[in-house]
Amino acid sequence: MTALPVREPATTIPTPEPAPEPAPEIVLAGCGLRGMGLLTATPALLDHRLTVVDAGPRPGPGTFPDHRIQSNSAGADFFGWVDPAGPFGPVLDDPAVRRLREHQGAFDLALLAGALDRFGDRLAALLPPDRLIRGDPLVHVTVEGEAIALTLASGRRIDTRALVLALGITEPAHAALAPWADRTIPSGRIVRDHLAALPPVPADRPARIVIAGGSHSAYSAALVLADAVDAGRLSAEVTILHRGPARLFYPNMDAHAAEPHGPLEALPDPARDICPETGQIFRYSGLRHRARALFREIAQGRRQGFTQRQILAIDDAAALLDQADLIVQALGYRSRRLAMTVDGRPWDPAGGRPVVRPEPDGRIPLPAGARAQIFVMGMDPYPYDDGALTPTGQYALRGGQILAALARPPAAGQPPTDIPLAEPG
Repeated sequence: MTALPVREPATTIPTPEPAPEPAPEIVLAGCGLRGMGLLTATPALLDHRLTVVDAGPRPGPGTFPDHRIQSNSAGADFFGWVDPAGPFGPVLDDPAVRRLREHQGAFDLALLAGALDRFGDRLAALLPPDRLIRGDPLVHVTVEGEAIALTLASGRRIDTRALVLALGITEPAHAALAPWADRTIPSGRIVRDHLAALPPVPADRPARIVIAGGSHSAYSAALVLADAVDAGRLSAEVTILHRGPARLFYPNMDAHAAEPHGPLEALPDPARDICPETGQIFRYSGLRHRARALFREIAQGRRQGFTQRQILAIDDAAALLDQADLIVQALGYRSRRLAMTVDGRPWDPAGGRPVVRPEPDGRIPLPAGARAQIFVMGMDPYPYDDGALTPTGQYALRGGQILAALARPPAAGQPPTDIPLAEPG
């Protein structure tokens, strides 16, 4: 018999393990108006390994689609910082963006949401798919030395060299209104849900409604109530409590001098409250459009059923609050914060205050000696002084600070900076 040849076993060529994805150089947590403003004003950030983490289903609009009110800003204030020749330049010709920027007077916030949505689409086209994380918010930041580790709601962990927090603001229950908590709702609920936010009101008499606070959020809620009263859908007596004088927008000092001013209206300080770019008074903080008109109607006694009252503290109006059927909290917002651990210890970057105030170099306050590159953007409800840096300059300033930090050599063990960003997929 002929012996069969012995077949050698097949040689298996091992499949090489794919190279690990390099860690991002920078993570942007939150991509609403101010996060998108940062990127569109400083597109050079896209030249680094950038990852965007946003809690919503798509970057850009943030919570603006939920706000069924008009803006206190002018449409031309938005996206003037975008370089037409840069990567976001083509979006300026989008009809939704042009409608916003060319709009005269007040506009519904849905118009801003639509414009932001278009910039979000452009960002999604510019970033590789794995660098845009949606619907998985950041919940914890751990800092050890200069190393930054992020934990998302899903449990996913991301290591990065630099972090930008653009988490926005929130409206938690205010301690001063705790005795009346069962009858208190935040102003944002009325702005979002209108009359659906109100509890059942008396049918045999006007509802007694007190708005605690006298700024934008207060008059946004007051407008919703005034419109409902005008339409016959609500019978109410509304009192607005002012802890300080209200700021009203004026195009210039001549316009301010031409109008009468009551005791509840703030007088501008020329050194602080006049925009050096436009000459406008209370450019960012002042009531304007319909909110301004409503303030003046009430102050001059021309809005039946609505009154204003100045107080030093909430307790000064305790008797009025005791009798109220509904209290609308409009006492300001606070930074939306998350759990943070620095060198093994819990850390509050706001230091117990309502708002996170950045250091001069744009970073959040950290314990003495800590040098982690964590920047903050958009965690102050009023981040611009009326006579200080404009939003355009603020976005560019922060972007320049971040780029400068990335240009410095990383510490040992940090992600290297010499790997270019992958081409968009």
